[in-house]
Amino acid sequence: MNKIIMDFAIALALSMDAFSISICMTTSNLLNKRKMFIFTILVGILHFVMPLLGNYIGLAISINLEKIANYILGIIFLILGIEVLNSKEKEEIPKINYLYLTIIAITVSIDSFTVGLGLSLTHEYTYISSMIFSIVSFSFTILGLTIGKYLNEKIEKKATIIGGILLIMLSIKYFLKL
Repeated sequence: MNKIIMDFAIALALSMDAFSISICMTTSNLLNKRKMFIFTILVGILHFVMPLLGNYIGLAISINLEKIANYILGIIFLILGIEVLNSKEKEEIPKINYLYLTIIAITVSIDSFTVGLGLSLTHEYTYISSMIFSIVSFSFTILGLTIGKYLNEKIEKKATIIGGILLIMLSIKYFLKL
């Protein structure tokens, strides 16, 4: 029973990036319904697959991979944040293409890879752990998208500005992890 509670605690921590990014992307009005659905599915699947990969790949690779992922995510969020803030002047909000969406989903799942690696080193890793990570991340992504959409509807134009600022703040957070 303690193992499952620990897995849920880890899953909650792993889900926070996807949750906050989901709020930012929908508050900034960057995703349509189809892309929201695809992003949610990608995050859920990747939070299942990444710990499995982490279980099989060495620690040295994961440390470098996490730094690269943080750098890429920082750049993407900085670009998106600037585009969102610049779009307020033109009244056209940029949309995220499927490549960006996939890259974001992969980079928010890299921490699951590292956790899978750590759990495999302690011999406490199970497929149930991956399933818990996946379900919780999937659920928090939906929750983040829903909250962001609600905020966007309630505070309209201000939400886009707030979303753009939050994206830039997220980019700084990822650059500081380097």
